Amino acid sequence: MGLFNGKKKSVGTEELSFSRREMMAILKMAGAMAGADGRAHPNEVKMMINECLRFGIDAEESSKLLSQSTNMDGSEAMATIAIMTDAQKRYVCAYLGSLMAIDGNIDDNERTMWQLVSTLCKLPTMTISDALEYMAN
Repeated sequence: MGLFNGKKKSVGTEELSFSRREMMAILKMAGAMAGADGRAHPNEVKMMINECLRFGIDAEESSKLLSQSTNMDGSEAMATIAIMTDAQKRYVCAYLGSLMAIDGNIDDNERTMWQLVSTLCKLPTMTISDALEYMAN
């Protein structure tokens, strides 16, 4: 898999990188998570951009990716995530779990969306506490 923008992110003991298509798929699912409660909280959008920045993607490119991800088909995004490595899937699961908690309110629709995406994308089982701890490292 080619590196997107040549950057890796260390999470715990793992070094992660994602292709452009993989980042778009992650952002597509993040957008679905952010909107699951009927509104995308500004902190959720900010977290989506900040996570791109943590991978070395500049703000302008992050905005482009976020915009382009809205045009990606949901089934394509889920299929892309489903074939990621186990380490990448752990990150995606933790990222999505943290995203739904960032606004301080975990809506039942967000929790249901996280469970659905986790199942369809073959993500590992994780609690919200696990997700927050993973992302803090």
